[in-house]
Amino acid sequence: MSSESDATLPCGGADSAKHPPVETIEDVISFKIKRLNGLIDRRGFDWLEALFDLSLNEWRVLALIRSKGPVRAGDLSGFLLMDKSQLSRLLKELIGKRLISSNPDRQDARAVVLRVTTKGKALYGRILGEVVRRNERVLTPLTAGEAALFNGMLDRVIAFNLSRTSDESDPANHE
Repeated sequence: MSSESDATLPCGGADSAKHPPVETIEDVISFKIKRLNGLIDRRGFDWLEALFDLSLNEWRVLALIRSKGPVRAGDLSGFLLMDKSQLSRLLKELIGKRLISSNPDRQDARAVVLRVTTKGKALYGRILGEVVRRNERVLTPLTAGEAALFNGMLDRVIAFNLSRTSDESDPANHE
């Protein structure tokens, strides 16, 4: 199925430095990543709600606060690439469940610092083990070496695109 407008589309492969050939949207790497994420989210996280009374986003916020240590809410919003109002609702839920605490920042009275409570740390430990088991299933078709390589490649692509996001938000780069 071809039309004259198809000739103007970038096709990857020989026309591109890195992207494999693109015939349809299904060949685009960013689409594949989004689709994989959707499959994982849809198939794998109902158990969070059923077993632990946490939504997927509540789990992600709890886990990142645990990972980052005491963290400002604003920094967390940037890391999650989440709307501040959505994050605020999630934080209220987690505070209400006594999984995290919120205290004024000593350096900036306008900001709050988030910490995982003892109850939150215990829940985090129980959930993380199940998350790792489920990720093992996602990686089933890969060898251990391929999984490590894939993980490293994702880290590099994420880091590169984060730096581009910072560069693109700088007005000096839009002259």
